[in-house]
Amino acid sequence: MVKSMMAVLLEHTITTSVILLMIGVGLNTSFSNVIEAVRQFGAVLRGVLANFLITPLIIYLVLLVLPLPTDIKIGIMLMAAAPIAPMAPQFVAGARGDVAYGIGLMVVVALLSVVLTPLILGLALPESEIGVALDPKQIVKILVIVQLIPVGIGLAVRQQRPYWADRLLKIVPGIGQIGLAIGVCLLLVLQSDRILSISLGAYPVLLLLVVLCLFVGDWILAGAPEARRRALAVSTAIRNIPLAVLIANSSFPDSTVMPVALVFSVFTMILSVLYGKLRKSAEH
Repeated sequence: MVKSMMAVLLEHTITTSVILLMIGVGLNTSFSNVIEAVRQFGAVLRGVLANFLITPLIIYLVLLVLPLPTDIKIGIMLMAAAPIAPMAPQFVAGARGDVAYGIGLMVVVALLSVVLTPLILGLALPESEIGVALDPKQIVKILVIVQLIPVGIGLAVRQQRPYWADRLLKIVPGIGQIGLAIGVCLLLVLQSDRILSISLGAYPVLLLLVVLCLFVGDWILAGAPEARRRALAVSTAIRNIPLAVLIANSSFPDSTVMPVALVFSVFTMILSVLYGKLRKSAEH
């Protein structure tokens, strides 16, 4: 009873935190920023392809040949189909990447996710070992509630009331970041038994896939300004863990799907920071 109440509380905490973070993305992005990002059609298109086609396809093909438990593969594919976490711009800034490009791409990806994330999961997700099926309508509902509507609200406030947008930016994203950090940390504690039950052979696979995400983002913008390459590499690696957790909780409860997504997320953040430090040191 206590655990179920805690699970519900955590889900609401993470959902609210993601909504606040996505509102923050909209508050920090004017329509002119979105238009400017769209005008950089080549760079944005490459970012979309890196996140919605190349990365999921590579991960899917890798998982086809690896003898991993099905629910571990589902957790990995959830992360593959959920690109660019709302906290990605902070990691892009830490890597001295092009933050404006990263935010513009995030808005475009957030809008496209409503259609493309359920499509990718519908095509690539294996059947769960515990017999739980994916619910595409639930995924679309989650995406609309936690990404599409909040980003739209933030954009509207920025467009109509820039003064209030600037004031809200000092509060809203910070609350979202704190709530998300608390929620994910508590999830790691509550899911510790299941995390420890993940086979040791899965961990190097998760590390390899994160490295591949970084490589894809860096490689696909070869020849572009260095800051933009770093922005896309980090954005492609930092998959949307809050979204993956919400989908896992609604479609695959009581399985190892969520713990795998959590571990994958931790690796993305650690390796993205290391990537940023290595690229910055290479400049000197």
